Amino acid sequence: MDESKRNLKGSERRDIFKRCHKDLRRDLYATDVDFCLISKTPPGIVAYLDYKVPSDCVSFAEAIQYNEWMNSAPVYVVEATDPAEGPFTIRRYLGADWRPNPPIVNWGEVEMVDNWAELERWEICLREEYKKRGGWKGCLRTLTA
Repeated sequence: MDESKRNLKGSERRDIFKRCHKDLRRDLYATDVDFCLISKTPPGIVAYLDYKVPSDCVSFAEAIQYNEWMNSAPVYVVEATDPAEGPFTIRRYLGADWRPNPPIVNWGEVEMVDNWAELERWEICLREEYKKRGGWKGCLRTLTA
């Protein structure tokens, strides 16, 4: 990673854009990705990660987006009260019915890691599996509600 980018925080302009979008018509729904893990070899998406505090629910917009994303790469929700320190709960998202409020989510395996060092080991294992398979190539375990 370019060292000049390492200490950058989120874009203030992006945050302004997203906030202003919320002022548009109420039925113009949107969501964003918190983090997308990318591989150079083989090129592709290793996983989509979304950060939440433990009390957060998956919204209907997120459920629709996650359902699309999981066709190309696994989707994980990473929960922590303290994102700087952990501990972290990592939940594999396997699909949801977005219609109820909140959506009914099918969760796969759940992993608990204590800190960033353990989260790094988890990510390295995920990337190794991706590389070993030569990418996901549509071979992802999914369930739908």
